[in-house]
Parts: sequence; C-alpha cells; structure tokens
Amino acid sequence: MTQMFPRLAAITGLLCLALQAPTNAAQGTKASSTPLPRTTPESVGMSTERLNDLGEFFRRESQGNAAAGYSILVARHGKLVYSAAVGMQDRENAIPMSLDTRFRIFSMSKPVTSVAVLMLYEQGKLQLDDPISRYLPEFGDTRVFKAVDAAGNIETEALRQPITIRHLLTHTSGLGYGSNYDRSSPLAKSWGEFNPYGGQSTAESIRQLAKLPLYFQPGSDWRYSYATDVLGHLVSVVSGMPFEQFLNTRLFDPLGMTHTGFHVSPGDLSRVAITYRRNAAGTLERVEGPLGLPPTSPPAFVSGGGGLISTAGDYLRFAQMLANGGRFEGRQYLAPQTVELMTSQQVPDSAMGKAYGDTWRGLGFGLGVSPVIDYRAVPQANRNGDYTWPGVLDTNWMVSPSTGVVAVVLAQVLRGPDGLPNRTYQDMHNQVYQAIAELAPTRR
Repeated sequence: MTQMFPRLAAITGLLCLALQAPTNAAQGTKASSTPLPRTTPESVGMSTERLNDLGEFFRRESQGNAAAGYSILVARHGKLVYSAAVGMQDRENAIPMSLDTRFRIFSMSKPVTSVAVLMLYEQGKLQLDDPISRYLPEFGDTRVFKAVDAAGNIETEALRQPITIRHLLTHTSGLGYGSNYDRSSPLAKSWGEFNPYGGQSTAESIRQLAKLPLYFQPGSDWRYSYATDVLGHLVSVVSGMPFEQFLNTRLFDPLGMTHTGFHVSPGDLSRVAITYRRNAAGTLERVEGPLGLPPTSPPAFVSGGGGLISTAGDYLRFAQMLANGGRFEGRQYLAPQTVELMTSQQVPDSAMGKAYGDTWRGLGFGLGVSPVIDYRAVPQANRNGDYTWPGVLDTNWMVSPSTGVVAVVLAQVLRGPDGLPNRTYQDMHNQVYQAIAELAPTRR
C-alpha cells in the first residue's frame, strides 16, 4: 500500500522539459519514447521556472538520502510539460536513474486491477454487488471473527451477508493483510502467517485466504487487505483467461504500456531500479531478498494487489486515460460515468482517519483509488476530487480533474529503522501544485 506509509552518488544534471525530448540526466541520451505529446508549460498555465524548481527539489532529496533517485513526469490537459530523471537507479554500480527505469510499483497495481474488474462490469459479466462466492465458491464458507474464549481460542460466526465485489473494491470486505498491518489483534498471527508467495498457484493461495477469519462483517468497517489480489483472480475466472493475459490484451498493449507486467526479462534486469532502505544512520543501504530484484519469469502467484513492474511513462499513460474519462488516443477503455464511480467516495468519510490517523481525515476511498474529500484536512496540496493510490516503495501518481494535471514520481525506497516515513507522496503534490501558474488557464 501506501502505502503512503501509514503506507532505492546523486547526479547534478537535471532533465529538462518544455519542447526538449526527455533525456537521461547523467548520460544525455534520449528516452525510448515520449508517453504524451509535449508542449510548453506556459501554454497550459504552468511555470517552466517552477517546474525546474520541482526537479531541483527531488535532486536535493536524492543527495540527502531520501531516495537514491527519482523518475518524474508532469502533464496538463493531456500534454507532457516536464520530465526528469535525477539521482541513481543503482548507486553501487553508478547507473543513473532514467525515464526508462523499471520500478516495482506494488500497490499502484491496485488501480490497474480495479479498472480490469470495471471493464468486466461494463461488459455485463459481473455486477458490483454480486457475492464473490458466485464466482469463487470458496468464499461461501468464510467465517468472521467474534471473540477470544478463556483458553485463548478464536471464536467465529457465520457471514451475515456475503462478501461482494464492491466490498473487495472498497476494502470493506473484512479481509486482512500481513503482519505489517496488524501486530496487536487476535487475528495478527493467522493473517501474518498467510504467505501467497510460497510457490503455490494463485488459485491455491486464494483458497487458503478464504479459510482465514474476517476481521469484521462485510460492509461494516474499512481495512486495507488482500482484497485486490482476490479481484485479480476473479478477473481470470470471469474472463476465462489468465489475469496477466487479460491485462496485456485489454489494457497494456492497446495503451502502449510496453514495459509493464508481472516480471521482467533477464535482459531487462539492468534497467530495474534497486530497492534501498534508510538505515538507523540515515543513509541508504541496498535491500536484498524478496523486496530486491523482481522476478524474471512469470510468478506462481500473480498479485493484482502489488505485483506489477512499470515505468513512469507507462503509468502516466494509464493515469491520463483515467483523467480523460476512460479514453486514450481514440480508444475508450471505460465509460466516463464508470471512471466517475471509481474515483468517487464509496466509504464513510471517517474511514481513512480511523484507519491511519488524523492526517488521512480528508481522504476517502472509491473503487481502488483514494479521492480527496476535504482538501482542508490533508497535509499536502490538493483539491477536492484529486485521486491516487501509491506504492510502499515510494512510487506515486496523481490525477487532478479540476486542474487537468496528471503526475507520476517514482522512487524505490523502503522505510527503515530510522522510522521516517516515505514522504514523496506529500512532496509530489506540493511540488506539482507550486508549479501551477493558473488554476483554470485559457487554452492556447
């Protein structure tokens, strides 16, 4: 998730903007593609000088070990106005960050999976309030936590209503996540021990998950969870094709997201951003193991909630499609009213604040993304109706319907023992908004 979290030798060069082709800041080489048509910032009511300040801000952040480097894209009204790659993709091997760098985007996968579900909804292949057990019968017998008896055993009760697809899309199903999201409740051990990455298939992992007790009756509360992983499997079952094939066929290939998927080829490993962690001394250290390099072959567990690898340019095209009301380069992926439904508040206004604290009070949750419902209550620059959902390794994006701005800022850093949260989420919004010269510019 966030994972905003409640939720890897810096360079001096800075990529430029305006009508220049995007370049690698250290090497001066052209990126492989431009994700959107380019225009001058001033032609769409933004400031070249202030966009340069944005890039300089993130260059300083990389020098100060907030992250090893950043890949940055800003667009307005469907036109790219700024692109930059600052810092390093791999510090130890002196590989500069580039606009073609691949990132593990983790929970930025969730909006993609939600769009896939809504495509099937528009086809009439499912309804949002259908019980999930209609398609995945293992959820027909799922139990709900009730109490702990005198001997310390967990007591459960039957479902009062079935888990629906809407519950999964809004994280109101009662499902849980791993130990990072629960260290104190009676269910912490059960959910913490669930491991979908043990080599079993996606279908088997979902069957195991359905046997775990829910935290609450469906629809009665909000809890971040494996719900979107269940939805990815649902897409496979309902569409009759593997989830990754559905995404490639219906989204990635037509959108031109040529560097997005659940694994990278061995030849592309050199393009993957290294994951770093801030240590107690405040410096960055390389992360090995499961959070290190991504898989180079199709994984057994295809995680709709956190498995995708992508680039800033690919994700900008996806985000721009949503900003366009579901349309991109002449093709309609979702109807405008479906995008509006997806990006509108679907849970009680208090849900985010109860889950993560006061700084989340102004944020809501729709069908896979978090819309701003009260810009006065959030700590970063926003307008009501802006939406996003970032990833735990500090990958971030935003769509602002009222200003026409779309931005992607990707890093690859894990919060470490210094306790400092990844802060690019707030910084991105603040830096993008400070570069807006006109809220409602006259089209030039």
